Amino acid sequence: MQLKDYYKTLRVQPTATHQQVKKSFRQLAHLYHPDKNPGNAVAEATFKEIKEAYETLANPEKREEYNYKRWYSRSVHDKFVSEVLTPASIVRECSHLQEYLQTVNVLRVDYDGLSQHIRQLLNKTNIAILEQAGDENINGQIIERIIQSAGILPFSYIEPIAVSLQSIAGTHTHQAQTVRAFVRRQQQKANWQKYSTLLVVFLTILLCCIIYWVSR
Repeated sequence: MQLKDYYKTLRVQPTATHQQVKKSFRQLAHLYHPDKNPGNAVAEATFKEIKEAYETLANPEKREEYNYKRWYSRSVHDKFVSEVLTPASIVRECSHLQEYLQTVNVLRVDYDGLSQHIRQLLNKTNIAILEQAGDENINGQIIERIIQSAGILPFSYIEPIAVSLQSIAGTHTHQAQTVRAFVRRQQQKANWQKYSTLLVVFLTILLCCIIYWVSR
């Protein structure tokens, strides 16, 4: 499992003392605290990362355990995971998901896991970052990639994803229409699967009845 680089987050060296860690945390927390940056989604997300890093590095036992995991990750050449904090990085994460799904058997996909991953990409923090940036081109790319990835999900998973996509689309008419069209397609697909199954059952029963009457 990839680790976050807490030392990089707090802008200290791995050899930093407890007092150095604490001092850097206070400076960064003061800089990015939500009260100092009202309405700034990026600052809010950064503050959460800073707080998470400090809670680990300020605790001797947690820091020792983290240092071991960090050493192991570096020894096997694992890269540190990057937190999604910008519209561009959100697009990259959506692209990675889309590319991954192109390499797997869609019939063996864990629907719960995929749905959860998509909803994490579209969490409130990320949507706030996208709304704040207001880049229609990037928002359109994200909507397109998520629709491609979510297209394999049963309709029962679609509603919360569609709600998030509508939030990203905002007042952009074309993007909002794209989301609604996606929901309609998924609904039609679900209806077809439902009624085609009933049709197969009906035809099977009818065929059995015909065979029975012919054989009498």
